Amino acid sequence: MFSLIIYLILAIVFGYFATQNTEPISLTIASHKIEHIPLYIALGITLLVGLLFSWLNSLFDSFAATMKIRGKEHTIKDDKKIIHELTKKINQLGLENAKLTGELKTESKDPNSL
Repeated sequence: MFSLIIYLILAIVFGYFATQNTEPISLTIASHKIEHIPLYIALGITLLVGLLFSWLNSLFDSFAATMKIRGKEHTIKDDKKIIHELTKKINQLGLENAKLTGELKTESKDPNSL
């Protein structure tokens, strides 16, 4: 809703500007000359081209951020897997240590343990 209000305000401002600046101008792009273009159309096209470039820049930045976050999520997932495996190994070594020191007479196998 906020963006709709902003667009409406910008449209009113541009409309007012267009009614005040209707005199024709000549544009030269490279070696091509375009004549009898109203000033507000030339400025409107310039505004749209600038908005397009800004949007493309934002799109590329967003894509780069998404790829960076995705890479970090994969790193976290791999690290959690390593932590789980190391915790399992620590528990197995603790049981083996207890067995060797004589604290644990029988080997208890729990299929649900780490």
